[in-house]
Amino acid sequence: MDNFQHPVSGRLTTAIVICCYSDKRWDILNKAIEAAARQVPAADEIVVIVDHNPALALLLRAKRFETPVRIVENIHPPGLSGARNTGISVSRGEVILFLDDDAVSDQDLLATLVRQLEDPSVLGAVSAIRPLWETDRPSWFPDEFLWTLGCTYRGLHPGPVRNLIGASMCIRRDVFDHTGGFDSGLGRTAKALPLGCEETELCIRATKALPYGRFVFEPSSGSDHAIPADRATWKYFLHRCWAEGLSKASLSLMAGPGEALASEKTYMTRTLPQGVMRGFADVLLGQPSGLLRAVALGAGLAATAAGFALGRTRAALTRPFTSVPTRALEPVE
Repeated sequence: MDNFQHPVSGRLTTAIVICCYSDKRWDILNKAIEAAARQVPAADEIVVIVDHNPALALLLRAKRFETPVRIVENIHPPGLSGARNTGISVSRGEVILFLDDDAVSDQDLLATLVRQLEDPSVLGAVSAIRPLWETDRPSWFPDEFLWTLGCTYRGLHPGPVRNLIGASMCIRRDVFDHTGGFDSGLGRTAKALPLGCEETELCIRATKALPYGRFVFEPSSGSDHAIPADRATWKYFLHRCWAEGLSKASLSLMAGPGEALASEKTYMTRTLPQGVMRGFADVLLGQPSGLLRAVALGAGLAATAAGFALGRTRAALTRPFTSVPTRALEPVE
């Protein structure tokens, strides 16, 4: 814990936690760490959690960074939730900024989100998350489905939101003290379907435990989230929508369908129809890709609904309602 900076009186202390798992992301991971190290003002500590990959941990420990960076291996079950829970355990900041290993943050990201948390009623904040395409963006890909890539999507407005997006989010440590860590039954793993919703489940649980609190979207700063070529495909798009349906099914059993699907109702009744209308309007303006985007909107909704229908039945039969690790908040030296 020697790299932790002594706090300045009256200022929230901060930690940046970056979770990684694959040496195949080495270049973008280093960019993510370097961007975290260039925050102004600087974070009190930067911790990189390596998810059950000893070889990657050795590579990171051998590298010299501009500022002190702690490399810690995940002590919880494999997956993003377990890695984040390890980050909670080993860090000390009153505010934790979680970054994906392929998200390169703006220099003022931490300061922008911490300003939101100076309001005691704000439990956490999420920034703008912009897609950084490795190849040209597919003409058929709709803005409304950028959430499949972990990015800010059309229909998300500044201000209060039900849940944060994990690639670039800041959360008070008090939230974990009161509610526990991320649910390891929902977090992504390297080998499983790209299941998610662990941030949504945590935020719902937190607002139940701390009803005075809220989460907010602050888009004035953000991160560039790398999108590799294999994610700019129809196959990945539909696979990710299917997995989201499975995840939402589990979440609806844990948190109740009202809270688990509240944002989705507005999304389905307003955002998606408006997107389809926009697509057809583009066709009339001589842009044939508008028709492809309209088709993608319908296909994405259908894949998500199918995953939800299957997942609802499967989860009711096989999955426990909660698997939140009770030890996630115990400090680890």
